[in-house]
Amino acid sequence: MKKNIYYLIISALLVLLFLDRCTPHNISTNDFFKPKWYKNFKSLIEKPQSENYEILPVNGTFPILYDSINNDYYVSNNKGLTKYNYLGNIIISDDLAKEKYTSVFDFANFIPYVFAENGVYDFSGKKLVYTKFSQILNFKNEIKDSDFKILFEKYYKDAEMVVYDTNRNFDYLAENYPMYFKIKNYWILLFSQKGDYRFTHSGSNKLENDTIGQIDFLNFPAKFADKRLIVLKNQKTGIYSTKQIGEKIDDDYLKMYYTQLLKEQKLDYQTSNSIELLSRKKDEYYFTGGFFDFPDWVFPSFINTAYFQVAYNNESLFFKEKAIKYFKDSKCKNDLYLYELPKHLRTKSKVAFLHYDINIGGYMNDSTGIVEPIIKNGGLYILKQKN
Repeated sequence: MKKNIYYLIISALLVLLFLDRCTPHNISTNDFFKPKWYKNFKSLIEKPQSENYEILPVNGTFPILYDSINNDYYVSNNKGLTKYNYLGNIIISDDLAKEKYTSVFDFANFIPYVFAENGVYDFSGKKLVYTKFSQILNFKNEIKDSDFKILFEKYYKDAEMVVYDTNRNFDYLAENYPMYFKIKNYWILLFSQKGDYRFTHSGSNKLENDTIGQIDFLNFPAKFADKRLIVLKNQKTGIYSTKQIGEKIDDDYLKMYYTQLLKEQKLDYQTSNSIELLSRKKDEYYFTGGFFDFPDWVFPSFINTAYFQVAYNNESLFFKEKAIKYFKDSKCKNDLYLYELPKHLRTKSKVAFLHYDINIGGYMNDSTGIVEPIIKNGGLYILKQKN
């Protein structure tokens, strides 16, 4: 009799373990085991708050850059920029959608200027200022080499700002690169000679190092005056808030590609602020494989509702979002990152940025023709003091 009871107990435990590990039924992750106040958690898009802070969605993407002199933030916004003050309030925002192209496509230089086809947008002040190029030279490679040398060196000597760009927005078949010179409040656009590859970030083998955030020309480094911006960092992963198309720039990346330098590598970003997963519950199977995969319940992965706490400046903000629990992983994949200033600058500003980067694809909406993500609310958010 006792043996039968043991068998029943063991069988029941195995059934519960199977249900908990291999089916969408929540056993160990049941709401019964969670505090009742978890039901009040908001999603990121619903603007979670604490006593003094709030999280708000940002219309923009990377890079996130900071002006350490004027205490302002810049976020890439389509072809333009959105500028925030030290309180996290918008000062200027323009997506420059009317322009054919702009330098924000690459954002190879960390400065508050956006270069377009016929002029420069200056975001550094309280109002957006557009200045048309006073001259556009050598677009068709019409200047002889000897004349170009004289002209270039004169402009370089006289200019208070010198900015070099990539050729991605222009006719790459022309094999020339745009150079911008600011001389007595006038902007001049000069194109390099055809096939002149003395630029960093353009495959030149004459330079030992490429500085991320600043394109230089051999023996003639860029001049940013006091306009150079710096990046924020997610200390937990070592990822910097540079432009993130493809591979993210982090400490491991910079160690691997030792010829690429980021000036902020030397700064201290240590922080006690963090994003922590408090709990989760399974919502549904997440199918990850191909045609010949085993059924979901054999090696099950799940889409979860995950409950998070942001610990920031001795306060806590709580929210819920989707996360993925893969069968072989012990932890949920949530791809949440908190980007902050270097430690010595944080007293100037009470602003951080949160990135919810999870992406598992989407489905085509037949009525709109738009691909709608399976997991919504992904994107960039600002953590700021409440107004």
